[in-house]
Amino acid sequence: MAISAGKLIQVISIQNPVYSRSPSGQPIETWEDKGSIRADVRGRSGREKMLSGAETAQADIRIWVRGKSGANITAASRVTVLSGPYKGKTLNVIGPPIPDENGDRLEVLCKLGAEK
Repeated sequence: MAISAGKLIQVISIQNPVYSRSPSGQPIETWEDKGSIRADVRGRSGREKMLSGAETAQADIRIWVRGKSGANITAASRVTVLSGPYKGKTLNVIGPPIPDENGDRLEVLCKLGAEK
C-alpha cells in the first residue's frame, strides 16, 4: 500500500557526512545537504539516564518517507526537521532505512539528543 500524501506533512533535510583533512593533517567532518523531502515524523519514546555523573535525555523518533525520496539516507546520515513539532531539531539516524513490505516507503529510526 502506497503512503498517503496526506501523512507526509513535515519537511526534512537529509545531511550526509563528508570527511577531509586540514592542512596540518587533522581529520575534518562536515555535513553536506542532500536535499529536502516530505516525511511523517513521530516520537516513539524518551528516557533520561546518568552518564559519567551527568543526566542526559534522549528521544526515539520514527520517520516515514517515500521509498525513492529516501535514497540518500544512510546509517551515517542525520536529518534536520524543517517543519512540524520537531522544527529546528537535528536527528541522528541510528540504522539503515527499513523498507515496508511493498517497498513503497522507508522507516528511518532516529535519536534526538544523541551525538554521532
